Amino acid sequence: MRVATASPLKSRSMNALAAEVRHLQSRSVRYVSVRRQQVRLLGSQRLLAVLNDAGIRVSSLGYAGGFTGSLRLSFEDAVDDAARAVDQAIELSARSLIMLPGSQALHIRKHAEQSIRMGLQMALSHAGQRSLKLLVPNESLFCSGLGLADDFYRPSGEFLEWLHSSTGTQVQPLIVVRGHQRISSLPTGWKQSVQNGGVLRLCPQCGQYERNARRARRLARILSQRQLSHDSGDRELQVTGN
Repeated sequence: MRVATASPLKSRSMNALAAEVRHLQSRSVRYVSVRRQQVRLLGSQRLLAVLNDAGIRVSSLGYAGGFTGSLRLSFEDAVDDAARAVDQAIELSARSLIMLPGSQALHIRKHAEQSIRMGLQMALSHAGQRSLKLLVPNESLFCSGLGLADDFYRPSGEFLEWLHSSTGTQVQPLIVVRGHQRISSLPTGWKQSVQNGGVLRLCPQCGQYERNARRARRLARILSQRQLSHDSGDRELQVTGN
């Protein structure tokens, strides 16, 4: 098993993309995370062609969700937008799509849970048998850099049981690392999460970002050497965030 690291793609024009890809190649970067806004600006086919020529794959595409109205979309519009995001992720051969499921907002807890379940189920159904995973942030502070601090619902109890029993490995946590973290203080179960296809992601607004990036890169090397499982293929440790 290899543990892969992904870097955020920052380009918003084709000229910038060409220069950035050359820089990524010089660093032997094999995976990038991409925002949907960038795909709209660059064009999915042009973006994919440049990345493919450089031997770089799209690790994750963000963002979709807001099934409780927290992205100022109705439930139906949020579902339609998530379906478009799934199609875009599949077109880019992305490994995962980042979902911001929505907060409780003005809903009672049970209604919020129902909306989020339905939204995630419909996104999974749209993806069909493809290997695309949905990544759900493990806590709300992840969204602070987007001005969406209330766009996360904290799952617990029956909802967590539903996630584990009904979605299998198709929905995985996006574990956010911020602050002065030690590997021993990462959330319980993070190793199993990475092994199953989950992601560790660094908060780019964090003052400890560079320090955490160095630690995460060392961790990726250690995990690759120790081989967390006997499965073949890459597992992603996403050490930069966008």
